[in-house]
Amino acid sequence: MKKYIQDLSRVRSGTYRKPGAGLFLDRNERVIPFSEDVREALARRISKISLSQYPELLPFYHKLSSWLDLPSESIYVTEGVSGAIKNLMETITSPGDNIVCPTPTFALYPVYSQMFQLEHRTVGYTENYQLNLEHLLELIDYRTSIVFLPNPNMPISGTVTLKKIATIAEHCEKHNPFLAIDEVYYPFGGPTAIGLIREYKNLFIMRSFSKAFGLAGIRIGYLLGNTEQIDYVSKTRTGYETNSVSIEIASFFIEQYHLIDEYILQLKEGLAYLKSKLDVLELEYDGGNHGNFLYIELKDQELAQNIVYALREKNIYIRGQWPFPYSTGISITGAPVDIMREFYKEFYKVYKSKSNR
Repeated sequence: MKKYIQDLSRVRSGTYRKPGAGLFLDRNERVIPFSEDVREALARRISKISLSQYPELLPFYHKLSSWLDLPSESIYVTEGVSGAIKNLMETITSPGDNIVCPTPTFALYPVYSQMFQLEHRTVGYTENYQLNLEHLLELIDYRTSIVFLPNPNMPISGTVTLKKIATIAEHCEKHNPFLAIDEVYYPFGGPTAIGLIREYKNLFIMRSFSKAFGLAGIRIGYLLGNTEQIDYVSKTRTGYETNSVSIEIASFFIEQYHLIDEYILQLKEGLAYLKSKLDVLELEYDGGNHGNFLYIELKDQELAQNIVYALREKNIYIRGQWPFPYSTGISITGAPVDIMREFYKEFYKVYKSKSNR
């Protein structure tokens, strides 16, 4: 067995959530169920699928191509963004290379770095939650294989402008590495670099159906890039990139994208309500404009953890334990106003109790 695999700190997928009803605001998932009409429409479509046959992927590639206005050869279907990240590291990097990535961010970046024996270099954010662009460029050297840029990021949005993305892409072209933009949260209001794909051959964009579409359970996403590069990174794919049920569900929501727009509007209204309440408490926060989450700065690590645990006892789940300097805050998944009102009612009581304010 490989020691660097044995040393990975990972556990089987599971949950610490109590069974039954609760407020699950810890994973940036869709919080409310789809309507009965939507569920019935999905059931009718899924009932027509032949589960005994292998999935037909070509029609889905054509659907994505039409929707994104890109040739299908520029698209590679993956197991969410996590699958795209793993695919890029597997096909582009070599042991001893380094990757550059902001911190804090998605937890699988350092896991995959260790898995593929890479040096994981991190760049932080300024006090006003802006990416330290100068430091990022300084970290790139001759052993850098990929620069990963979640845009927007989480738990802070840290949104990077298209002008800065172009600056990074140009720098990467001069110094060899690829630039991979993680756009899992872009539908909530962030900029998209999709228009730069034809301009920069070293650029990839990773997207998912998990967040804005609210389909985390079907595990499907896609990777975009120059046709030559997509052809290369897709050579390690398994026999079929995904399954027939996931294809049918994702296709339905592409066709019914107005449902996504409606949910995003509800979510933004809910986050606006929550921010108005946090303003009264004079608490600092970031996010809510470019993602489906909000980071609340409490300036006290022990207080942050006490609030997480106290709410968990009430079957309300939020996130804490972020890397320094964000270990003094908590993050909350956004939801419509009625759910944000329910959350704030309990948060207010716990915050007042634990902070002695």
